Amino acid sequence: MSYLVRKTLFSIFPIAVMLSVQSATADEGFLRSLHNLEDPLGYCLDVPGFGQNLRKDAPISTHSCKYGIPGFWVDEVFELTDSQQLRLPEYDLCLSGASMSSGALVNTVECAADSAHGWRVLDSGRVSPIENSELCLTLAAEKVYVNTPENTLPYSSRDISLQACASEYAYRQAWRWAAPDEQTTYSANSLRSGMTNEIRQGLAALGRTVNPQGTQAIYRDVPRQFSAVDVTVTNDISYGPDENNRLRVYLGNNRNYPGRSGAPVIILVHGGGYIRGNPDELAPVATHFAGLGYVVVNMTYPFAPEHPFPAGAVSVGMAVNWTAENIAEYNGDTNRIFVMGHSAGANHVANYVFRPSLMAADTHVVAGAILASPASLTVDLQNPGATNLAYFGEDASQWSDKILLDNIERVSIPVLVAVAEFDPPTFLPAITQLVSQLANEHQASPRIRQIPDHGHISYMAAIGTADYLFTEEVLDFIANAADD
Repeated sequence: MSYLVRKTLFSIFPIAVMLSVQSATADEGFLRSLHNLEDPLGYCLDVPGFGQNLRKDAPISTHSCKYGIPGFWVDEVFELTDSQQLRLPEYDLCLSGASMSSGALVNTVECAADSAHGWRVLDSGRVSPIENSELCLTLAAEKVYVNTPENTLPYSSRDISLQACASEYAYRQAWRWAAPDEQTTYSANSLRSGMTNEIRQGLAALGRTVNPQGTQAIYRDVPRQFSAVDVTVTNDISYGPDENNRLRVYLGNNRNYPGRSGAPVIILVHGGGYIRGNPDELAPVATHFAGLGYVVVNMTYPFAPEHPFPAGAVSVGMAVNWTAENIAEYNGDTNRIFVMGHSAGANHVANYVFRPSLMAADTHVVAGAILASPASLTVDLQNPGATNLAYFGEDASQWSDKILLDNIERVSIPVLVAVAEFDPPTFLPAITQLVSQLANEHQASPRIRQIPDHGHISYMAAIGTADYLFTEEVLDFIANAADD
């Protein structure tokens, strides 16, 4: 099928034919890095600029692949012609090394020009000029972020040049044509496009159990948008009297937030069944949101049974106060502080949000809260579980005053409540009761989101990967709550 025919079909059937330009042959479409290089989208050859601002005479670089973004992908689509030229069909431009020496930049020239030479795209992943097979198309070691608002997934770019083909550069000298099934499409299933079948099958095998080790094994080698080199993390900072009242502040190294009075702030509260846990559990989450341009506070707290109810909620209040008093030093906006808890941590956050009588009277009020699978909104008196006994105490006659349901006092703080499709069986009924009470008894309207295909831990573990469904829910909630 010719390029013009494909282009015509796209203009008539934009969804059905989205990016079929890639799949017509094995040698056309997105020519991308074989390795993700810390960007789940990978890096695609890209002409600088866009539309009327396209800089056709500037050295070509790479950019986070613009899979499936209508109108944006045309400057990344190449084809390998019969004469072995790498051609941009939309512009009839061809790839050309500025010279046949190591370190030479790569340009686009008119395909009919004498300087438009041929290329070998080898099965090994190397891409070399036919004139000098000792040189390879090479990605730069350094990446640069395109400055975007903090509530978007940022694009990044890497320069490219011709370098001597060498094993030490092999990781940055490997390329491939993008596969159709990795390209985001604008279809009814786009919300699930980031989860691979392998991950989906692995999570399904775990079922509705809380399995930290099994979930960690599934996500151990999954590429992430940001890594430790993209953030600066403080040492532990004390925010309260107990040795476990400590927190760390995460700041992104590569984003210049163009905000009004600093960046929004996210306080993270880990789970652990009230009796254990560590801020390291949410370090990938903190790294991702800091990489996006937020200021992140990753806290921990004293554990039961030495510190029973309401110690967790009180600790959240103290951490919020520390943040309100100090976060401006880290370019955080004190008017846009959000607190996000998971599991037992979400219970502590929920009690901070809905029960101000548990806190000191001067406790700062946050701009919003995210409750990710909050635990123990209610307790089965017949089978309370060891961790609930440790935190709420063994005297069941006092539990009615300790569990959150039927004890809601404040509903003025915006709330997003999330539950996994494969959370343990008790979670969805309890969360449904919470939403019902908020709506029917307090006329409140919290956001609620069930995360498909995920279990209790996995949708938190997925934050920072190409599976960004829950990430986008959080970002959208923060953006809207912050603008209210």
